[in-house]
Amino acid sequence: MASWKQQALIEAPVAAVWEILVDPARGPEWDEDMMAVTGAPTRIEKGSTFDITARGPLRLKSTTTFQVEELEDMHELKLRCQMSGFYSHWVLTPAQDGTFTEVELGIEPIQEPSVKSRVAGALHTKSYLRREVDNLLDALRRAVSRGRATAS
Repeated sequence: MASWKQQALIEAPVAAVWEILVDPARGPEWDEDMMAVTGAPTRIEKGSTFDITARGPLRLKSTTTFQVEELEDMHELKLRCQMSGFYSHWVLTPAQDGTFTEVELGIEPIQEPSVKSRVAGALHTKSYLRREVDNLLDALRRAVSRGRATAS
């Protein structure tokens, strides 16, 4: 299945970037494709699940359950859709006053592929994932920048 990984420098401390990433309820504030998050715990941990309503390929709206697969405080976060196998994997590393950010989006079926997951896999092309990674990194930069401006 397809995936896309990219690195970028975000001009903010790791703590500021991490704070945004590990609060699913804030997702709709900064990710333009995310419309709503329900059932998210106040503090996520490995194994936590919550529902995300978002627009995916072809701008189709759907609500699916995501699970936190990896969580290492202030360093790594991996979320996976329990229906399609779509995942986002974030790794943060301090870089002087900024954060070296690596993000990978992809899709890997988590069980015997259903018709829905096969369709999702076909729609999540490398070019789609590349655009989404670019969009997410830009949106995260803006969110961190807004947060720092508000704190000042």
